[in-house]
Amino acid sequence: MLLQDIQRYYTPILVHLGLLGNCLSVCVFFGTKLRYSSSSIYLGALAISDTLFLVTVFVVWLTMVKVDLFNRWGFCQFFIYLSTLCSFLSVWLVVAFTVERYVAVKWPLRRQSLCTVARAKAVVIGLTALAIPVCSPVLLFSTSNKNATGCDLDNNWESWANVYNTFDTVMTFALPLTMIVIFNTLIARNIYKLDHVRRTLTTESNASSNDKAQTLRDRMPQTKVTKMLLLVSSAFFCLNMPSFVLRVIAFLYVRIHI
Repeated sequence: MLLQDIQRYYTPILVHLGLLGNCLSVCVFFGTKLRYSSSSIYLGALAISDTLFLVTVFVVWLTMVKVDLFNRWGFCQFFIYLSTLCSFLSVWLVVAFTVERYVAVKWPLRRQSLCTVARAKAVVIGLTALAIPVCSPVLLFSTSNKNATGCDLDNNWESWANVYNTFDTVMTFALPLTMIVIFNTLIARNIYKLDHVRRTLTTESNASSNDKAQTLRDRMPQTKVTKMLLLVSSAFFCLNMPSFVLRVIAFLYVRIHI
């Protein structure tokens, strides 16, 4: 009862603050000069994906206040599909801009040609086109039966749903989170090396070193962007890890008791 009371008041606050923040993010990333940055394309798309996910969370929460929209036929399947789609997109968008930041840090001289807005848009469109069919099986697995438990798993598809759940766990948790950890580690290592070299060169007085130091100073804005995106992806990893751990525990529990 305590958890239900917390959810009753916590969820709408989370949803409204999240919607406000994401809407502001979309306006900033797509409505200002930041739209000419490839990172803004990923972050703007991430904000849109997270916004749609929050809408599904709010629709589910409405059942607690007797607005039973989620358990209706059609709405049940649609919102489960939408939440699955947004979960898939969100995590792989984070992977995409994490990989892009690694490329920008590892090969800074090729950043202008590799990390372009056109390429970022193509990646976002490609991920969306991939996610739409990959997440579509949940439309078959979910059903709405008001005489039973409302929106729930269709028993006729239970065995296939278990297989898909394993696939989904790998594709939306295990694989992307592993990639985020690996690339964040590589990015942090390169940033540390860059900062160390910059501090070393700024203490030297010969002309050649000053030129190198100036080059490094020119790269500082990109380094700041990289550190910010490193923080975003690290926070994403930390906040998703508990869900991943619980999912693995539930999976192992079912397998042990079969």
